[in-house]
Amino acid sequence: MPTFTVGEEVLFEDERYVISTIEPATGRYRLLATTPSGARMVWVPHAKLRKMTRYTVANDDTLRVTKRP
Repeated sequence: MPTFTVGEEVLFEDERYVISTIEPATGRYRLLATTPSGARMVWVPHAKLRKMTRYTVANDDTLRVTKRP
């Protein structure tokens, strides 16, 4: 089971959020996100969070910008 810390970026419902508060008693995390209409805040349980893998998994995305012979 992954662990999370305050200030960490996470995925929730395929959107990026940052953890602003952790409630140890309930196991819930308060997440914040910026949207075109302002800030969004949600409380979610640990099980609904996913790590941001693009920072920890190599991703060769150069094929999208360059042609290889």
